[in-house]
Amino acid sequence: MMQDVDLAPGVGYIDGQYLPRAGIALPTTDVGFKLCDMCYDAIHVWRGRFFRLEDHLDRFARSIAKRRFNFPFSRDEVRAILTECVRRSGLRDSMTMLIATRGDMLGPGFDLRRCTSRYIAWADPYYAVISEAQAREGVPVAISRVPRVPPDSVDPTVKNFARIDFADALYDAYEQGCEHALLLDREGNVTEGRGWNVFAVFGGTVVTPDSGVLEGITRKTVLELCARGNLEPRVAVLPGGDIARADEVFMASTAGGLMPVSRIDGTPIGSGAPGPVTRRLTDLYWELHEDPAYTTEVVY
Repeated sequence: MMQDVDLAPGVGYIDGQYLPRAGIALPTTDVGFKLCDMCYDAIHVWRGRFFRLEDHLDRFARSIAKRRFNFPFSRDEVRAILTECVRRSGLRDSMTMLIATRGDMLGPGFDLRRCTSRYIAWADPYYAVISEAQAREGVPVAISRVPRVPPDSVDPTVKNFARIDFADALYDAYEQGCEHALLLDREGNVTEGRGWNVFAVFGGTVVTPDSGVLEGITRKTVLELCARGNLEPRVAVLPGGDIARADEVFMASTAGGLMPVSRIDGTPIGSGAPGPVTRRLTDLYWELHEDPAYTTEVVY
């Protein structure tokens, strides 16, 4: 399921052209580059079918609206171009990306209202946040000293590339021998990691932070699946001091699904191995990928 991949076979789209993935380049004239003023979404294709495509497109549209972009592509065009990237790549298992940038400035001076947004899309071979071995055994995570950018400064529900806090937090993790960092807010409550939401299991209750986080599609799926697993989902404040005392902890991402956490700051979570709730929800999650109600076929 999870493996190291060569990204060379991918296909992308920019400025009206389909190109090899390696040929996609953002012009430095784009204000999105200058200000990191862009939003994006990531969707995976599994066995030739998009998973929750329309949910991702809904979120992408909300992000564009919140950024007040002058975005000239319709939803149908966004979907069609992304699908064509997958079709041309021939990839049956793929990670796809949709990006809307602020775009180039039209006319003299600097006025964001005179920008026309650029749309970029591509399809890469499927990849996951963690390795196959970590998926089996669990992944260690470090809590960073770097606080998450507050949501009243950068809206975390808009999936964006303004992520210097995550970059700095990763160096905290590296110093502890980890590859993944969990960020707290300024009140010491859990938020998220780079590219993933987090869940903590306390008995039959599955808790995920209620603010300061991306409203992930995998996160949404887990909350829905709790009912099938006779579990109580809770979207609530999760103090940073409580998470290491959980029975189980797992990460949730489009790039990998549900991924067990074995240790936090060196402290084993439960037995230090993937727990029964994580395993059960993982099974239910991948079963949904066979359900036509959650998937969209790619015609190659």
